[in-house]
Amino acid sequence: MNVKMISMCLACAGAFLVSCGNAREKKAETADAAEKTEMVGNDKDEHGCIASAGYTWSEVQKDCIRLWEKGVRLTSVENAENTLFIVFSPDSTQVELFFPEEGAPNEILDRRSLPAGGYAWNAEDDDTKNVRLENDKWTVSQRGKLIYKQAADK
Repeated sequence: MNVKMISMCLACAGAFLVSCGNAREKKAETADAAEKTEMVGNDKDEHGCIASAGYTWSEVQKDCIRLWEKGVRLTSVENAENTLFIVFSPDSTQVELFFPEEGAPNEILDRRSLPAGGYAWNAEDDDTKNVRLENDKWTVSQRGKLIYKQAADK
């Protein structure tokens, strides 16, 4: 009876030790798989901006920003589904245009004084976009044609 009891105890202890070993192996396999799987938010660009969190690099801000937080949203005059965001430099001497088209490069425009007073942001060539504040709303025009405007407050 004593031998039977000892044998039972040894069998239980052996089963326990084997199951612990399997648990450690499974835990190690899970850890390896987690390392191989890319984590959400681990998609930093060359500036360190995390696109999956809504951040994009702004050259005029010299920072990763969320356009809807730092920018002004303008709507296309031709297609209300297209939006453009404009972001001003901290000193307002430049404005950066973020276009809705995939892969479209941002444009950076410089502030210039207008003869009648006020400012416009543009480049020196005639084909540039012009950013202006008209009737307390931001507008973007090109060759004298209005292409984007800030929506009226709702």
